[in-house]
Amino acid sequence: MCAIFGLIDYKNALSARAKEKILKVLSRECEVRGTDATGFAFNHGNHLTVYKRPLPAHKMNLHLPENVRVVMGHTRMTTQGCEKLNYNNHPFSGNVEGHHFALAHNGVLYNDEEARLIYDLPSTGIQTDSYVAVQLIEKAG
Repeated sequence: MCAIFGLIDYKNALSARAKEKILKVLSRECEVRGTDATGFAFNHGNHLTVYKRPLPAHKMNLHLPENVRVVMGHTRMTTQGCEKLNYNNHPFSGNVEGHHFALAHNGVLYNDEEARLIYDLPSTGIQTDSYVAVQLIEKAG
């Protein structure tokens, strides 16, 4: 089942290249938890970037802008929703009152269909159970 990893450069002491190297090692180590897809999310200025592909981590190339200080990553073992359809892969992006966020989840939500009905969530083409969490955050504001 999936893995979540990340990096926080509190003092902005690392170059983008150094962060990329660290993230490459972290993501490759996390492949033991899933090789179906890999994704990253980071803020650059006031813009959220989500970069994900249906590839194992060792085949991903991440290029970070110089001023990125926080990066979240995810390696996926597919349990729901075909990983070849990239919109099913983590991290997922959401928006609450103009504020963008990214979410990655490790595990299985067994009540995602029930939650969609109970909370009257909009239908979506995303087949991954974890996306319900994004919809619930957006709905809660």
